[in-house]
Amino acid sequence: MHPLDRKILNADENLPRYYGKDTLVLMPRDPYWLFAYWEISEPTRERIRNEWGEGDLAAAEPVLRVYRYLWGKEEIESSYDIPLPEGTDSWHLQVGVADRLYHVELGWKRHGQFFAVLRSNIVRTPRDAVSDIIDENWQLPDWQARKLFRRINLAHLSSPELHRRQRRSLLRSRKGGQHG
Repeated sequence: MHPLDRKILNADENLPRYYGKDTLVLMPRDPYWLFAYWEISEPTRERIRNEWGEGDLAAAEPVLRVYRYLWGKEEIESSYDIPLPEGTDSWHLQVGVADRLYHVELGWKRHGQFFAVLRSNIVRTPRDAVSDIIDENWQLPDWQARKLFRRINLAHLSSPELHRRQRRSLLRSRKGGQHG
C-alpha cells in the first residue's frame, strides 16, 4: 500500500452535513430492517411554508409512510405511517416481512391527511432462508462428492484413530505403487 498523500487527502476537511438537495434514500439493512435518510432543501421548505402558512406547518406532524408491495408484483400490499420527531433526518424501519419490495414517502400529516414531499427509491429486502434454487452447474460430480464426504466422515475421529487410518492408507498406497 502507498502512504497517504496529504495533498490529496486533507484530514482537516469534513464532509458537509447537508448538500442543499431534496433527497430520500432507502436501503435494505437485513431481511427485516430498512434504513432511510433524507434532506429537504431550504427552497422546498420555503415553498411548503408559503403554501401552508407557518401555523398549519407547525400543527402538522412529520411522517414517514412505508409502502410494501405484493410479492412479485408492482401492486401495493399495505402501508403504515411512522411519526417522526421534528428535525429527524434518518430512521431505521422494522418492516417484519422479508423478500419484499418497499418504498417510503416523507411528508406531513395535518387534519388526518398525508401530504408527501419526497419519495424514495424502491428496494427489496433479502430472503431470510436458504435459496430453493439449485444450480446444477455447481454440483460436484459423484466421484468428487464421495471423496469429499469420506473426508468429512473422518472429522469425528480422535487424533490417534485418525493417525492410524492415515498410516494404513499411506502403507496401502506404497504397496500398490510397488511393481515386482
